[in-house]
Amino acid sequence: MRKNALLVRSASIAAALLLAGCQPPQDKQDNAPTGIAAEAMGEVAKGLGEASQEMEKAREEIATARERLARENLSLNRNENESLPKAEITPTGDLLIEGKAVATTPEQKALVLAYRGELLGVVGDGMAIGMEGARVGIDAAASALKGVLAGQSGDEIGQQVGEQAKAKIKPMVAQLCTRLPGLLNAQQALAAALPEFKPYAGMDQSDVDDCGDANGDGNWSF
Repeated sequence: MRKNALLVRSASIAAALLLAGCQPPQDKQDNAPTGIAAEAMGEVAKGLGEASQEMEKAREEIATARERLARENLSLNRNENESLPKAEITPTGDLLIEGKAVATTPEQKALVLAYRGELLGVVGDGMAIGMEGARVGIDAAASALKGVLAGQSGDEIGQQVGEQAKAKIKPMVAQLCTRLPGLLNAQQALAAALPEFKPYAGMDQSDVDDCGDANGDGNWSF
């Protein structure tokens, strides 16, 4: 995936905007930057175009990755349980421990599939948020470019960019958060029915309660 390329491009755009913003103010009747500032703004415009092209390529790769996830095994080894034996859930509802399928009843397999479905929904939303975050970064750079050309202050540009980010990202985070109770319930039901899965059930109610509550009061900062 081209995440690194997007980050490098975003950094160069930010640097160019900073350089332009540090130049002496232009005549109020002529907001067009000159000299080094003009060169910086030209680099910003070029960078935005290239970043947009990278975004389209990354979007296609994300779509491919989501389709692949639906067909491949899902790993259960992450964060707090990454040191446990390798465990996976197959698309057909088998729980594999070190590559060997755990014996399950039809009822247990149905719970494995239910958990897998909930997990895929959360992962898919997470991927979408990451992609939109990159998109917001490009849009923010474009807004900053317009703001500099219009003679806006840094505070004005920052407030505008923050509002745009919140409007686009916060609803997506809220959607992901609404999935977590279902994921937790599916995990608990599977852990209760299938002892071999229980060590990998690391999610608890605090994960649901904390989702989307970055500052402890439900108000996100962007």
